[in-house]
Amino acid sequence: MKKLIHVTLAILLLASCNPTTLRFSFIYNNEGPNKEIATKMKDLLESEFNVEIMLIEGMNTNANLDSLINDQVDIALVENYVNYQDGLNSAFSVYSEVLHVLYKDHVDASSFESLMYSGPLYIGREGSPTYNLMMDLWDYYGLDYSVPVVTFDMQEADVVVELTNLFSKKHLDEYKGFRLFSFDDASNVSDASTVQGITLKYPRLSPFIIPENSYWSFNEKPIVTLSVDLVMMVRSKMGEVAVNDFTKTMLRNRQIFTSIDPLLFDGMKEDFDQAKLNIPLHEGARIFLDREEPSFIERYAELGGVILSIIIALWSGIVSLTKWQAQKKKDKIDEFYEDLMNIKNGIARIDTVAEGMKRVKRVQLSQNKAFEMLIAEKLVANDSFRIYMELSKETINELRGKMRILKSKQERATS
Repeated sequence: MKKLIHVTLAILLLASCNPTTLRFSFIYNNEGPNKEIATKMKDLLESEFNVEIMLIEGMNTNANLDSLINDQVDIALVENYVNYQDGLNSAFSVYSEVLHVLYKDHVDASSFESLMYSGPLYIGREGSPTYNLMMDLWDYYGLDYSVPVVTFDMQEADVVVELTNLFSKKHLDEYKGFRLFSFDDASNVSDASTVQGITLKYPRLSPFIIPENSYWSFNEKPIVTLSVDLVMMVRSKMGEVAVNDFTKTMLRNRQIFTSIDPLLFDGMKEDFDQAKLNIPLHEGARIFLDREEPSFIERYAELGGVILSIIIALWSGIVSLTKWQAQKKKDKIDEFYEDLMNIKNGIARIDTVAEGMKRVKRVQLSQNKAFEMLIAEKLVANDSFRIYMELSKETINELRGKMRILKSKQERATS
């Protein structure tokens, strides 16, 4: 009997030790401090759990997302500037990446347009978050994308764009002879400012002000620019327990990461704005983040009876009025959808660059008209409106792709 007890205890002890090592793969773009962040995350998780994390340097954002969707990797650091896709979920916001637009002294920086047309531009690798963001800014400002001279050699550029963390003194020393571009004057930043207009059309972006003298002589005045959140994303099929444990561990040890950049102090918080995530939360992360949230009934139990009485009294009239208004606005957004689908379905038949550009301008005019109607409260900013804006951006990207193919064919034909 005593021997049986000893064997049983030994089995229980071995089981509790969980000798099986779980392996996960973690992909990132080697831009800014991403590699350092991923390395610290790997070290933390391996020290806390019986896991092995394999770090992979990715090619670009789209390739990294494909790896997640196809279950080839488990975790990725990705900017919150991608369209929703099945197969991936967010875990938490890491920090805000800041858009830095630097230009040489001789460049005309009187406006964003003149800056982009002034000389060789470095806007990151094609398909990178910086590149994709700049393409959207070119669309916003109505630039002819064939005019700017893009170089992939930073040393040749008169204008350099980086979407990254706050610059260190050492990093700034690499930009001697450059200045920082500001999208607006800091005193003008309000609901009517340039950056607010950009973020209205591209809501995953946020206005960002680099305070006066933060970069020493580089900004004797505040710099008005944009930022986008870097998010830890996971594949949807990853287990809830693992995502919950990883999210909890990293957010509760965020002090480890703040030495990388001050922006991580404000970024890695449990109370980050989940509504801004373009990719919905993984259930494992949601369980952790919402663990202490009281239910609606618990929070408003004392007022529940009064509120319920008021709702019942007003419900019938509100429902009727809401349905009438919603149907009226839905009919209008349907007209935009119909025109957009006609353009989208006709992309395959476009045979000249000029025709493609004409279609792009047509979509952009429709976007502007939709925003004007939204401001005039003739449309509502609901899911249908947001889906229309996403679909219109996707259509513009498809048109640009078609135009690049046509332009390439023309160049081959003439050479």
